[in-house]
Amino acid sequence: MSDKPIILITDDIKANRLALKKLLRSVDAEIIEAESGNETLSKALVSSRLALILLDVQMPEMDGFEVAELLREEDRTQFVPIIFVTGMDRNDIYRQKGYSVGAVDYLYKPVDPDILLSKVNVFLDLWRMRSELEHEIELRIDAEMQIQHMAYHDALTCLPNRRKLYENLTEAMHRCDRYENKLALLFLDLDGFKRINDTLGHNFGDEVLLQMAGRYQSLIRNTDSLARFGGDEFVILLTDINNTESLVSKMQEILEVTHAPVDLENNQVSLGVSIGAAYYPDHGNSLEELVSHADKAMYQAKNEGKNTFRIYSVEMDDTVSEQLSIEKHLANALINEEFSLVYQPIVSLPDKQVVAVEVLLRWNNPEIGFVGPDVFIPIAEEMGEINSIGSWVLHKACKQLAYWNKHLNVNLRMCVNVSTVQFNDPEQRLLRDVKEILSQGEIHASQLELEITEGLLIRQNNNLSSQLNQLVNLGVALAIDDFGTGYSSLSYLKKYPISTLKIDRSFVMDIPNDEEDCVLVKAIVAMSHGLGLKVIAEGIEDEKQLTFLSLLNCNFGQGYYFSKPLCATDLDVFIQQHPVCHNDVVEVKKLLTGSV
Repeated sequence: MSDKPIILITDDIKANRLALKKLLRSVDAEIIEAESGNETLSKALVSSRLALILLDVQMPEMDGFEVAELLREEDRTQFVPIIFVTGMDRNDIYRQKGYSVGAVDYLYKPVDPDILLSKVNVFLDLWRMRSELEHEIELRIDAEMQIQHMAYHDALTCLPNRRKLYENLTEAMHRCDRYENKLALLFLDLDGFKRINDTLGHNFGDEVLLQMAGRYQSLIRNTDSLARFGGDEFVILLTDINNTESLVSKMQEILEVTHAPVDLENNQVSLGVSIGAAYYPDHGNSLEELVSHADKAMYQAKNEGKNTFRIYSVEMDDTVSEQLSIEKHLANALINEEFSLVYQPIVSLPDKQVVAVEVLLRWNNPEIGFVGPDVFIPIAEEMGEINSIGSWVLHKACKQLAYWNKHLNVNLRMCVNVSTVQFNDPEQRLLRDVKEILSQGEIHASQLELEITEGLLIRQNNNLSSQLNQLVNLGVALAIDDFGTGYSSLSYLKKYPISTLKIDRSFVMDIPNDEEDCVLVKAIVAMSHGLGLKVIAEGIEDEKQLTFLSLLNCNFGQGYYFSKPLCATDLDVFIQQHPVCHNDVVEVKKLLTGSV
């Protein structure tokens, strides 16, 4: 569509219109014609780019003066300049009337071409300047609206952000005070979202957030509001909630829609959500207090197993304080030398020889005491401390292995757990640490096995493939820990250089009495052997479990039946009292000394 200004020529005589068009052929404008007053009005009112009207005075039915008066009465045309072009006798009365009805000029035929062109170009320039100004104003209004939207909405989901939430919450609290109602604030934190980001990548993580935003939006009324609080956290504000039953029902709906599978190209994942709820005014008289209490209730839901909900109570304050205390002390645990390592033997089931040990991390803080790894390791991952802690564990464990190489006549593998987060480290400290340890020549690469989780391997990531292949090329073995508890797709077993599967203890603890677990364990062992992989069964605690696994030709076992995790000194004693693998000890020593 043309963006040129429009000049409307009105004259009841066609020859006059053609003459004017010929005079104006050099101007940069679109020329349209009308042969009557009615046609002039019709075309003027629908032309958005009308810059000038050249209007004859003497016309049948409606003269030019009447047309001008009507044009001035319409909002759309009241400021369009009109130049009368007339063949009437020169008469000041008519000229004065032309100006009185709104014309900007009054010209007589025959028109002087130079005068006409000069006047026309002036009004076209004015139109262009006005058009540019209007366009600039529109751009500024759009920019201000966009800035306003960005200031109050999340860039990814377009939901209200934290700032807008606080405004909505403040208004809702005032309404509650006015009408003596209650409102409920729900604080939602997705369970398992970090795993998706770490394993599948942030693009998939963003898609999950978008889908969850849509699902939650479908559950709320127009009077309620949903906001993205940050990261994988959402807040729902429910107005006019006057009983716990309706609140619980809404939270159960949220749990259900969250858990429904999410399709991400070739992957299907399911998440949970931990929900904390707080009432106004029961659980806080201020905005900050209400949000804080809903947040504490959410943490309580996470601490009690996740994928559930809790309503705030005063007792929760102590739980959150404990969480914050762990974070505070964990930040300095390495510096203060509060970590220690223990080692649990791994036994070859056919000959009952100790062939390896799994290193396990322990933390004992002088102020808060012993903290279990299931508690502090997820916190360390969220805080970003796990890379430093993982590096310390690897160096410390390999130094202990070097001691056994030097002082004991045994050949053991050291199995070290590696966090998914360590493979996301842009500095690739894990790979660097392994290279550094092996370069010291105190242990051989075949003695080191890194245990990773299933979740890490479903990520289609060239960087991950590169890191894993580099580790294997160094001679390091890779094992999948807690196999069977993660994803159903097993294509990664062929794609990545895995050598060992560890059957999770949850499948071992009830065999041989639980028929389903027996079938699953049989299938895992048969599949692993079919793929040329070795199998370690975790959590062996009695003779029946050991016999069942031995009959399946499971390669290795680990659990309290053989030994609990031991400190290095106690493991030295254990090694001296139990059959230990001595195969290839001479070869390992030759490899370390470079004599082969």
